[in-house]
Amino acid sequence: MQHIICSSSEVVKQNLTGEGFIKTHKNIFDLNQIWIGPRPHLEQDENFKQIIPYIILSYQDQIAVYQRTKQGGESRLHNLNSIGFGGHIDAFDLAYQTDGTIDLDQTIETSGQREIEEELKIDRIVNKTKLGYILDNSNPVGRVHIGVVERWELSSESINSNEAEIKVLGLFDLKTLKTMSNQMENWSEHIVNGL
Repeated sequence: MQHIICSSSEVVKQNLTGEGFIKTHKNIFDLNQIWIGPRPHLEQDENFKQIIPYIILSYQDQIAVYQRTKQGGESRLHNLNSIGFGGHIDAFDLAYQTDGTIDLDQTIETSGQREIEEELKIDRIVNKTKLGYILDNSNPVGRVHIGVVERWELSSESINSNEAEIKVLGLFDLKTLKTMSNQMENWSEHIVNGL
């Protein structure tokens, strides 16, 4: 059974105001309130927010867009466009500081890197920037997830899919992305409208 990383929902509520795409460099998580648990349980338990790295890949002011195909596991996202790569943080993604405490920033980066390597063929990443968080409590799925939004700059425009679940549509500037936002999954739509 898959075990994943999450935070107490109460900690998120105390440290993050608003909903949608929230731009901040502030760390909102409390390491004393980071939990590892079975994914099937956490998908239903609103006392916890599953932490999801949501990585935007860009090259020269253009952002990568992909479509989630019907081969993907999450039927609610089929045929929707997305600008966010990543997924759940598995227990084996955990990184630790020298004193033995969890290094959450490195854990998020490790998980994001693993997901991108599984899903895509890309050249090097030359820069990584934290943008903020995505929070949407308007539906049952959103109430148990929080996205950590980062922008990773690529060394070239070469992006290809490694998986049948992902169809890469290409790189688009922000003006074009705004015209596509009504065809995007909820989190991507919030981010595009907030950039």
